[in-house]
Amino acid sequence: MLKIKSVDKNSIAARLGIKRNDVIVAFNQKLALDMLDVAYFDSQSDFSLTVERNGKKLDFDIHKDANLPMGWDFEDESYIEPRWCANKCVFCFVDQLPKGQRKTLYVKDDDWRLSFVSGNFVTLTNLSDAELERIKEKKFSPLYISVHATDDELRRKLLGNPKARPILPLLKELADSGITMYTQVVMCPDLNDGDVLLKTMRDLFSLYPAVQNLAVVPVGLTKYRCGLQQLQPVSKDVANGTIDMVENFDAQCFSKTGKHFVYCSDEMYVYAQREIPSFEYYGDFEQLENGVGLVADMRYQFDLALKDAVAAKKGSFTVVTGVAATPFVQQVLDKAKRLFPQLNVNVVTVTNKFFGETVTVAGLVVGRDIVDALCGCGNVGDTLLLPRVMLRETEDVFLDGMTLDELKKATGKKIIVTADGYELCQAILECN
Repeated sequence: MLKIKSVDKNSIAARLGIKRNDVIVAFNQKLALDMLDVAYFDSQSDFSLTVERNGKKLDFDIHKDANLPMGWDFEDESYIEPRWCANKCVFCFVDQLPKGQRKTLYVKDDDWRLSFVSGNFVTLTNLSDAELERIKEKKFSPLYISVHATDDELRRKLLGNPKARPILPLLKELADSGITMYTQVVMCPDLNDGDVLLKTMRDLFSLYPAVQNLAVVPVGLTKYRCGLQQLQPVSKDVANGTIDMVENFDAQCFSKTGKHFVYCSDEMYVYAQREIPSFEYYGDFEQLENGVGLVADMRYQFDLALKDAVAAKKGSFTVVTGVAATPFVQQVLDKAKRLFPQLNVNVVTVTNKFFGETVTVAGLVVGRDIVDALCGCGNVGDTLLLPRVMLRETEDVFLDGMTLDELKKATGKKIIVTADGYELCQAILECN
């Protein structure tokens, strides 16, 4: 129900007589489905609106500048509730979680609307024909799509969904309708790597520029896989072979378009024990949330702030991070120390006991593992520096349910949460 919570006093909605507690039921005489319809028509110049007020329906004709918002806000209940995933992916991370955690961790959403709104990756396996037409008609773009393989039989096996529709015709239909797509492959050794991955890259590049790029991410395996299909972790050799294939194919794409098309995530380079590419390699960093270019961005942002640094801040600092990021964090801190020898900062690496030691990314570090790591370290600064990715997007809560305040009490330390390399540098150095 699209119930209006408030109307700005001097807004277009207010001048038309739209009021608090009105419920939007239709746009252009068609049923209003959700907040995406609200957002779409809010960006239009001419449309009709039907609201329900005290049991009666009222119609309004809207004529406005497309860039001017209506000036209304909606009740929380109006916002999108995620649609449940219809798949049983062999690599699903939710299925690999320990029991007894907060309920929100076990939500498996696969909702194209959240892909459009928030950049969530979705498989589109539960997309109806009516919804496909809606996407095409209203140009809900871009979408973030988990492809995993363009071979349909293998894709159905990976998704654990024998009813999944063929993916390439669907992507082509979206492409022909002007929808921009960002894609990903969760790469599982002996399943969708090697020649299968090469075919997937070729197929997706054939839809460029509608398919803007592809991220190849190594499968993440926790210690909680009892009863699940056996999967092989990504070894150093597999990671190196994958990077070679991806970079060679991408070089061909670059020669044709002048832009990079397919990237391996930072974690793949960590597994391969190879240097991560430069900042310039990642273009507009469209797949940053997928772990593609995080290290390059962190180094670049740190260096930007370092140029404005004039002195080391007083006190002692400890940067807390995961196993994978440790050498890269250490590199930028060493650079800062060479310029400011009086800087007192060190790194504490957190081994992931909660999910298992094969999980090495900072974004999956939990509060209790941080406490354990600090207890085992004899050199902890007065201030702890934590990357924002360790916490929920909208809350100061770790994946194990520990809050930031609880971590402060457990460690007795001041804590600064940094969003990027720039903020990390500012936290330890005085900058102009």
